[in-house]
Parts: sequence; C-alpha cells; structure tokens
Amino acid sequence: MRLLIFFLLFPFCLMAQSAKTLVDSGNDKAKRGDNAGAIADFTKAIELTPNDAMPYFYRANSYTNLKLNEKAVADYTKSISINPYFAQSWFYRGNAYNALKEYDKAVYDLTQRITMGDATYDVYQYRANAKSGLEDYKGAVADFTEAIKLAPNKPELYQYRGVAKVNLDDNKGAIEDYDTAVKMAPNNADLIFYRANAKGNMGDYLGAIADHKKAIALDPKNYEAAFYAANAEVRAKRYDDAIADYKKAIALNPNIPNAYKYLADALGHASDLKSSLAFVEDAKKHAPKNPEVFLFSGLVKNHLKDPEGALADLDSALKLNPKYVDGYQTRADLKLGTKDNEGAKADADSAISIDPKNGYAYISRARAEIALSDTSAEAMTDVNKAIALTPDNDYAFVVRGDIEMVQGKYPEALADYEKAIKLNPGNPETFFKRATARFQNDNKPGGLADLKKVMALMPADTNMYYRIGEEMLKAELYNEAVPVYDVLISKAPKKADHYVNRGVAYRNINRFAGAMADFAKAMIVDTLSGKAYYERARTYVALKDPEAAMKDLKKALKINELDDDSYMLRGQILADRKEYLAAVLDYNTASMVNPKNTKVISYRAYAESFLPQFATRMTADFAEAIKRTPKDPLVYTMQARAKDTKEPNNALQLYAKAIELNAKYAPAYLYRGLLKISMNNKPAACTDLAQAAQLGSAEAVDAVQKYCK
Repeated sequence: MRLLIFFLLFPFCLMAQSAKTLVDSGNDKAKRGDNAGAIADFTKAIELTPNDAMPYFYRANSYTNLKLNEKAVADYTKSISINPYFAQSWFYRGNAYNALKEYDKAVYDLTQRITMGDATYDVYQYRANAKSGLEDYKGAVADFTEAIKLAPNKPELYQYRGVAKVNLDDNKGAIEDYDTAVKMAPNNADLIFYRANAKGNMGDYLGAIADHKKAIALDPKNYEAAFYAANAEVRAKRYDDAIADYKKAIALNPNIPNAYKYLADALGHASDLKSSLAFVEDAKKHAPKNPEVFLFSGLVKNHLKDPEGALADLDSALKLNPKYVDGYQTRADLKLGTKDNEGAKADADSAISIDPKNGYAYISRARAEIALSDTSAEAMTDVNKAIALTPDNDYAFVVRGDIEMVQGKYPEALADYEKAIKLNPGNPETFFKRATARFQNDNKPGGLADLKKVMALMPADTNMYYRIGEEMLKAELYNEAVPVYDVLISKAPKKADHYVNRGVAYRNINRFAGAMADFAKAMIVDTLSGKAYYERARTYVALKDPEAAMKDLKKALKINELDDDSYMLRGQILADRKEYLAAVLDYNTASMVNPKNTKVISYRAYAESFLPQFATRMTADFAEAIKRTPKDPLVYTMQARAKDTKEPNNALQLYAKAIELNAKYAPAYLYRGLLKISMNNKPAACTDLAQAAQLGSAEAVDAVQKYCK
C-alpha cells in the first residue's frame, strides 16, 4: 500500500520541483532584465501548478517592469484570490493601479496592505500618491507624514509632501518641507526648483528667482527653471532679466508652450524694445513654419505701437495653423485694442469653438461683449464660465469685478478683486481696482492703503501716479492727493494737468492761494488749457466771485466750445442769479454736447421748476434722471429743492430718500436744514446744518453761523 502511495505522489513531486525550477529561472532572468524570458518561465510554472499564488505574483512583477499594467493587475488579482494573506500582492497591485490611474482602487489595495500590519514607509508613500491622484491632498499629506515617521531621512518624502501642501495652498508649509529636504540633498536641483515655485506662489518673487538660479546652476539644461525664473522676474518688474531667461529657456527647448508669448509680454516693458525686432526676425528665419513665432512677432509689434503689423503677423500664424487657439485668442485681444469689437468677438468665438475649455477666450469674448453693448449679462455668463474653467486665473476675477463695478454691485466687485489679489499678490492694477471698489464701499482707509501699495509697487511709473492722483480727487482725499501731484510736477513740470489737479486739491482743503497759483501756472505752461480756466472758475464760485468765474468760463468755452462741464457750471451761476431761462439754455447745450451727463438733467429740471412754461418738461427731466440713476442722491436732492416752496412736506420726503441712499451726502442735509429754517423748525434745522458742515459743506458752515448761534 505504501508503495502505491509513493507512485501516486511521485509525479506531483516532480511537477512541484519542476515548477520551482521554472520560478527560480524566471526570477534570475527578471533580475538580469530579461522580463520576456521570465514571463515565459512563470507561464510554464503556472501551467504546472495553477493553484500556486507565487508564479502569478512573479509574472505580474515582470509585466509591471514591461509597463503591461493591465496584465499585471490580472495576475496580482489571481494571486490574491489564491492567497489573500500575502501582503505584497496587495501592495504591488496597488502600485499597478496607480500606474493605470485607477487611484480609488490603488487606495483600497494599499489600505488593505496597511491593515495587515508592519507596513513600510513606501506603502504610505504610494497611497499618498494615489490620494494625490484623487485630489485628496489633505489625505496625501497625512500619508506622507506617516511615511516620514518611518523613514525620516529620505528627502524625497519631504519633497512629495511639499507638493501636496502646495496643492492645498499651504505654500509656507511646503517651503518648510523643501527646506528640510534641501538640507539632506543640497545638490538636488528638482527640490530647489519646487521650492522656488512655492516662493513665487507666496509673492516672494526675489526668493523664487534666487532658487531658480540655484537650480539652473546645478542643472544648466533645466529649461523649466529658466522659464519660471523669467516668470518671477516679470512679476518683480525685472524685465531685462526676464527677457534673458526666456531666451535661454527657448534656446534649450523651442517648444515650451507660450514661451514666445510671455517673452513678447516681457519685451513690452524692455528698456530697448526696438532691439527685440532683430530677435523676432531671427526667430522667424529659424522657425518659418512655427505659428507661435509669428504670434510672438505680432505681440512685439503691438508693443511697438504697430497694430497693423501685429495683426498681419497673427494672420500669418493662423494661416500656418487654422486651429491655433492662442492665435485667435491673441488676435481677439489685439482687435479689442483697435476697437474692432465685432472682429474680436468673432475671433474669441473661433477660439472657443476649437477649444471650449479655453478660459481666457471666454474672458476676451466677455470684454468684446461689454464693448459692443450696454448690457453685461452675456459678458457675465462668459466670465463665470472662464472662472469655472480656470479658477486660478486672477484676470478672470478682475474682469468679473469690472463688470460688477459697472452694475453698481460694489461689494461683489470688491470680493472678486480680493480673490484676484490672493491669486496674484504682485499685480498693481488689481490693487488699484480694489481701491476704487473700497471707495465705493465707503472704505476710504482701505482704498488709500491700496493706492499706497500701488505706489510702492510702481514708484517710477508717472502714468500710474497720475491715475492715483485722479482717484484720490474722486474719493475726496485732497490732503493725500497734494504730495502725489508734487511728485508728478517734479517729474513733468511742463504738464499743465498736474498743476490743475493739484489746484483742485488745494481748493478743497481751503488753500485758495495755492490753488490760484497752480491754475495760473497751468495757463502759462499751456495757454490752451481750458480745464485750468474751468477749475479756476469753480474756485471763484467757492470764493463767492461769480463775475470772475463767468469770465473764466467764457475763456474755457472759447478754447473748447464742446466742454459740457463749463456750460453746466455757467448754468448753475445763472440759476443762482435767478436767470433761469438762460440757465436752461446752457444746460440744454451741455446735454447736447454730452447726452450721457445725467447730472445736467437734474440741474435743468431744477431751473425749469421756476419757469411755468416748462412744468411738463421739468417732470419729464426728473423722471429721466431717476430712470438713469435711481440710486443717485443728487437727483432726489434737486427734485426736493424744486418742491421746497410749493410742496415742503414732499420735499422733506425726497431729502430723506437722498439721505437713505447716501448718509454722507452733505447737500441733502444742507438744503433740508434750510427748508426746516423756513418752516420754523430751528432745532431740527440746526441738526441737519451741523451734519452738513461736519461732512465738509462750506455753505453749511455759513448757515450754522447765521441761524444756529
């Protein structure tokens, strides 16, 4: 009987021994890199022992080495079905799923491996990679942290955790990880490159530049480091350095996406822009069929104020590649600059039809839609689409903020500008726009802080200083505006507008002598400065010298007979003289010169209220003014003044409406106070007059002295 059992088992033993020999042979071949030969041996072993888990496991490893991950997964799955307690099968199948980008399955397998116990650092590392693939960066950070506990001296773990932290917008934490890794591997160019990018994300452009330079020194062929160094240099306003680095990056890799476009943008700020034309022509010679080179050439010509040549180059780019999305999108922007808004919209439409996920093309189309129509509904739809597609594009939030400003949605605009600044904290234009939004939201300190930030970012830009000065005047920050114009006058003493605007600031802080001196200087610098005569006329009105004001307005209108502001001011002086018909005629002229001037309609209606023959027109004018600007307290104040004597109670309601719209609108308090004086309600009148005086009304100060002492 024992002999029979021996003969029955003997063939099985031979098979097992033969299978083991084949597995050993396969593993030897795999170690030598002969994975195809290894697979052949493992396959034979499986044929001999189909219920043994290990040949499947080893064959799966060889499939993985050959990047045949689908076959690898099938073999790991078979191995697990035979022996689910072999931990490495779960680990390796998880890695194969990672390679196939089936990250949810990878997380499951690697979690199974961890629950079996004694997991090594790399199990946590690979599960972290899978979680990153699922955009679960918080989970990835947690797993990299566990891996670091098990292997604290591996710099790559800090590097990978740093990348995950960047994706969580924790750039500070990422930099700390990169710093730790760099101490362990000071010559690792990739580590320093990643740290540079994190610094750039935080607005530390100088730190980013320094790190990119270190990365380039360690790896001179690292075109990405040169490219991103250039990007940081643009943000830091080091345009000449940026140009050099963009050129270096292009020399290393001429096919970097958008490299020529970014180079062209940097060249727009170069100290010697014309010299870049030689580089442009050289690029065309070396790559005559590269549409991006022609796009680059077009952008350079646009910077050189040659829009015709720029558009011709973009036409050439699109002939080379009729599906060139950036070509259409860039040509759309150029056409917007030439006021060809229909053409711009058509090009943006083309870009979107080719690539419906091109967020910037939606922004260009939104800008064209705004230019083509008074309605912003379509533009808002497009810019919302752009934000959905490219939520990290600060410019999309800027454009949406611009639309909201036009719509009078100032809190929403402010929120969008703040999002844009968070995404790009080094853009002075966005700080300027946020300042205007803050002023509209009654936050003068915040707006002033933003304007000071812009000046710090652009200390040598006189154009920006001029815009800042004008914005300060609009915000009634007259004391703060004076030093801005001091700087402008020191840099451009032949610019009449600077003297005029400083004069306006002086007038509003009751420095009338300084104002008059500046207006006189402006008239010397530019004898045809109608604005100087107009503003001096306003100053004469403030000084209660209407005759002198009328003389200056006559000169202003002789210089520019289409100056609606001068007609309007003259109309106000005539109305104060009770020459209402003459005032109406001047208001008519002002309205014809500038049909969009709503304020003049309110003043005309007020003058018409004293002329019985204009009663119907007065009603129509006030209705039109309210229709155009329903939230403007001036309209209701002027309407109330028109009803003061005939309908005082109705007038009081209108003053209340004006104050409801703007509790800091001094004229409403002033004229309501004067009405209450006429109604023998002195206590309430003096309260209103005192409030108007506190808000800066010189007339109210006089009225308080007259009626409330």
